[in-house]
Amino acid sequence: MYKVLIVDDEMIVRHAVKTLIRWEGSRFEYAGAAASGTSALELVRETGADIVITDIKMPEMDGLELIKR
Repeated sequence: MYKVLIVDDEMIVRHAVKTLIRWEGSRFEYAGAAASGTSALELVRETGADIVITDIKMPEMDGLELIKR
């Protein structure tokens, strides 16, 4: 089972991505969502997320910097 984290500064996008993915019966588990790269880093450490679906342009830390870290 792969844990998936969704990162976007817009709540409606985070909700849409979560809703569009069929979690039940798949090899993916919803690990949570974050509104910034900074909070996403904390969640990755807490949840052990394997996959991060991220927006590129966000305040504080953008998606590219998040991926680098």
